[in-house]
Amino acid sequence: MEYFSFQWHITDECDQRCKHCYIFSENNCKAPDAMNWAQMQKTFYNCLDFCEVYGRLPYFYITGGDPILHPDFWSLCGLMKEHSIPFTILGNPFHLTDEVCRRLKGFGCEKYQLSLDGMRETHDWFRKPGSFDCTLEKIAVIKKAGIRAAVMTTVSGANIEEVPEIIDAAAD
Repeated sequence: MEYFSFQWHITDECDQRCKHCYIFSENNCKAPDAMNWAQMQKTFYNCLDFCEVYGRLPYFYITGGDPILHPDFWSLCGLMKEHSIPFTILGNPFHLTDEVCRRLKGFGCEKYQLSLDGMRETHDWFRKPGSFDCTLEKIAVIKKAGIRAAVMTTVSGANIEEVPEIIDAAAD
């Protein structure tokens, strides 16, 4: 049976205010929004029902903001495990520790996607100071837990010349 993938934005809450982020692009002063636990459960089961109707296996890409900051994040991971559903996290590096990554792996997290939007100066300009070094450091933590680390780049005129260096940094 083939997978059907859902990219699921559960919260706007985030440690960064990236210059290219759609969440805060129109109103930098808006309060972050998030799904409540009842909404999350309803959405989860609706996705499972959809997959059952169409003969697909569900796969979730859980994102936000930084989904780890959602107050019900670990409950959602438990729901994924309870139903043996694999998932990927699209998040930030700031809350990743050996223990957090071990927990994620135990719940069925297969991959954690981080962003590198340039080399140190460019990336930290897009995101926040120290983010580049933290991202590279946490790739090793993710991999040590047995989770695949993925690196995403939002390519723009500000970083296109750095793409080959970004690839080398991520591979190293």
